[in-house]
Amino acid sequence: MKFDAILDPDSSPHEVCELGLLAESYGLNAVWTSNYPSSRDPFINLCPLALASSRIRLGPLVVTPYEMHPYKIAKALASLNELCGGRANILTGGPTGVNATMGMDFSRMVGRTRECVEILKRANPDEALNYEGNIYQVRGYKPTWATDEPPFIYIGANKKQMTHMATGIADGLMLGDTTERRLGSSLRLIEENLESHGRRRDDLQVSCLVAWHVKEDKALSSGEAKRYLALRGMLDIWFLETFLDEDECRIVDQNRGNIFTAYKQKTDVIEGVPDEIVDKLVDNLSMSGDYDDIDRHIDTLLRYCKMGLDEVAFKLHEDQAAAISVIGERILPVLRSR
Repeated sequence: MKFDAILDPDSSPHEVCELGLLAESYGLNAVWTSNYPSSRDPFINLCPLALASSRIRLGPLVVTPYEMHPYKIAKALASLNELCGGRANILTGGPTGVNATMGMDFSRMVGRTRECVEILKRANPDEALNYEGNIYQVRGYKPTWATDEPPFIYIGANKKQMTHMATGIADGLMLGDTTERRLGSSLRLIEENLESHGRRRDDLQVSCLVAWHVKEDKALSSGEAKRYLALRGMLDIWFLETFLDEDECRIVDQNRGNIFTAYKQKTDVIEGVPDEIVDKLVDNLSMSGDYDDIDRHIDTLLRYCKMGLDEVAFKLHEDQAAAISVIGERILPVLRSR
């Protein structure tokens, strides 16, 4: 199993470079920059790391064809890939918070993503790309300078339609904030869809985003995990029903606004949601606790590996250097020895 780090959206280019080199020193597979409504440009944010690093892969997530025409995404990705000598990744998919900031609708999600990935994968230095899609068109794009190993294209997918499309054309698929029960069903769905496309399981890398809040102090960990609960799978009932009963799901659904307010105000006080439900959300949608909980999380990761998961992308928030060090020193050696 490979391990990535998804950096906090407030990280500067200088911080991304330092954290990326730290991750590279521990042998992590990739570093990702977050594309949030008010974050720095995720491609530009990676440029110093692209030039300074030598092994680690790097890329932005999530960059969607709603906010940028796939032709523009292809140019930015190829430029980043040139800077890092063919080590670039990208995660694309459906609408994000950027869409709301731009006042855009969420129509034709699967079709937009499919055409975007087709354009990204067909762009090459040897033949001009002429693409006539139902949504997007590209005429005469031929980046003769883009001669490095092509970038690795991930699609973010959890539900059936996006999964079916992604398993047919993507290099990788990233699941978001999944629970263990949903991971099992998602992996089975992925294998069924790969077979329907005539692809093998080895043809697709499957990753899963996991929120990482483990700290030396359990109270600090709990507070951080609660502050970021609004981001955990957008609290989709499809995830929540695997560990909350019907009444608890309804309470969460009725208080989504309060959970999002806690995130915006950076507080761990969530109005309207009982502490026992908040604790269940934290325990099931993230890896949290103090260093005594690491063995428990290693056991979970080993189960994920046996289920067939290829990669874990740890979503980091505060104290990112400490988090990378703990993952590099306490998680990677154990998983590699099994």
